[in-house]
Amino acid sequence: AMINADKSVNIDPEGLAKAADGGFWVASEGSGAAADAKSSNLIFKTSAAGVIESVIGLPAAVNALQTNNGFEGIAEYNNSLYLAFQRAWATETNPRIGVYDLAAKTWKFVYYPLDAYASQYAGGWVGLSEITSLGNGEFMVLERDNRGGQDAAIKRLYKINLQTVTDGQTITKTLIKDIKPNLA
Repeated sequence: AMINADKSVNIDPEGLAKAADGGFWVASEGSGAAADAKSSNLIFKTSAAGVIESVIGLPAAVNALQTNNGFEGIAEYNNSLYLAFQRAWATETNPRIGVYDLAAKTWKFVYYPLDAYASQYAGGWVGLSEITSLGNGEFMVLERDNRGGQDAAIKRLYKINLQTVTDGQTITKTLIKDIKPNLA
């Protein structure tokens, strides 16, 4: 279902990062629950001209947990990829940040503690939208609710350190800036 008859590709590019070799990494968000997913969360490696060179998927056990919202942001640092999952999957409390070692071709995952939903509007949620390397194993993430205008409550930049994390760890975060006032 991803490749059309004309050889174009159906992807949902949520994150884009420049690759160390001059090409790009594209994080494509999957759609639907794992049992009947219309598409999987995939990482596409492209050349500088945008030609897909390789595709990286999640481990089957992790992919089986997909509920809906998946890959959002991607960053490359020190021969690894860092993927922000928008929201928690299955029975997990927090969304994941996936770390893919490009040399070993292995994954590890840490959990990111989201702020509590605070909008006056019922039925919303809080999730991750972007991840950017700051160097030295530190990253900036954009944490936000799914509300706009006067209903918006959370639009914040946080710093996290992923230099020495272990698989399954819940990480800590430090507020850099609440950007909601800047959006008014």
